[in-house]
Amino acid sequence: MEAQYQISYCYHGKMQCEPAYFWGPGIKEQYKLLFIHNGRGEYHFNGRTYNLEKGQGFAVYPEMICFMKADDGDPWFYSWIAFEGRDAETLLENALLDRDNPVFDFSQPAWFDAYLQEFDSACKKKNLHGLALQSTLYRFFADWLDTMMVHRNPVNSSSSKERYVNQSIEYIRMNYYNSVSISEIARIVGIDRVYLSTLFKEKMSVSPQKYLLQFRMNKACELLGNRNLSIADVSRSVGYGDPLLFSKMFKKVTGLSPSHFRERLHA
Repeated sequence: MEAQYQISYCYHGKMQCEPAYFWGPGIKEQYKLLFIHNGRGEYHFNGRTYNLEKGQGFAVYPEMICFMKADDGDPWFYSWIAFEGRDAETLLENALLDRDNPVFDFSQPAWFDAYLQEFDSACKKKNLHGLALQSTLYRFFADWLDTMMVHRNPVNSSSSKERYVNQSIEYIRMNYYNSVSISEIARIVGIDRVYLSTLFKEKMSVSPQKYLLQFRMNKACELLGNRNLSIADVSRSVGYGDPLLFSKMFKKVTGLSPSHFRERLHA
């Protein structure tokens, strides 16, 4: 990691949460990265709700209200590292994270487990434990940034194009129930929005906007089979806060209103 980064270790840990365990609403004093090893949970931050699971992580920012809650049936087990410093936020920005996009993919739990053990060992050192912790922190971030930035710049090979499209599809699959924008998806996978649209049309024969719309409507069709869900419930479940807009888009895609579609399902 380049020497200009000024960051300091604060603390680290891990926790297997009880069902429905929650923290907050409240604020943290430091920056914090949390890595989900197993289970599911919710992260409420900056006016949005993120439904997260194993293989994902998220950033907590100081002096901003957040709320975390473990799933009732499959509570998450997560670990964390807290840090601070003049360049802490810049470091996260270099990993394509910010206060509007605090969620990232985390596919190597064993890698972070190894660093947790190193942090534990550094804490136990009687002499120079502060230096050992700082050294471990810098190595951790150097490795983590490598994994986060590896796909940042577009490469024109066929395999790279497919990777960007597949990453975008996976992000849609995991976040379609949120207010997802194409610019956000492009930012997450690390390419320009226009380039993402070009790749989708090349590989999927549709624009990313149309793919997202069709994905949401397919999910809506499944949910409409459940009579216990109102149209408004279905609307919210596929990322539409306005049921009228949802009904309009549903009819545009299927040719039927949600109510008529449901009637045909149960005819």
